[in-house]
Amino acid sequence: MKTIVQRNEKALLLRLRQGDHRAFNSLYDRYKSQLTRNLISLLKDDVLAEDTLQELFFRLWDRRETIDPEQPIAGYLFRISANLVHDHFRKLVRDQKTVRAFWETVLLHQEDPDTVRQQEMDETLYKVLDQLSPQRKRVFLLCKFEQKTYQQVADLLHISVSAVRDHIIKANKYLKSQYDRPESSALLVIFVVEQLTKGLF
Repeated sequence: MKTIVQRNEKALLLRLRQGDHRAFNSLYDRYKSQLTRNLISLLKDDVLAEDTLQELFFRLWDRRETIDPEQPIAGYLFRISANLVHDHFRKLVRDQKTVRAFWETVLLHQEDPDTVRQQEMDETLYKVLDQLSPQRKRVFLLCKFEQKTYQQVADLLHISVSAVRDHIIKANKYLKSQYDRPESSALLVIFVVEQLTKGLF
């Protein structure tokens, strides 16, 4: 025998299939916290987790007419979530292989290619970082390059830890947006991919 919660969810799913936005919002409010925690634990990135959550619910709405109201929606949502995470890491690995293959070809005949590449990567990165506000750039360099903790940076700059975290999240998001642009420098692509692989972003 179905519980009241199960009957309520079935009613929501039936309404969702018919394009009811309020039913969609109810499901979003019911499951967003669980899904967000799961995504953060897998992706280790609050901003990326939030973007993935939005894509997840976009797909739910897009496929609403195929949903079986007799089946629990939680399992369906977590399957979409797992697929999105899988797609993210598969793309990351594919991009990394493509970038490395490109630079192996380009730098094949250069003298001391590792040194040349590192110098050019540094120059490219600093040009991008110059687009950040002075405070955000300072916070990013202290955390990512000098490996200081959020608390150490907060004490050094006389700001709160939450302010440091906000600067890092927004700086990371900006760098990734530059990486995603079609005209972005291959050197910047290398830097972002390598940092993502190391878990620094």
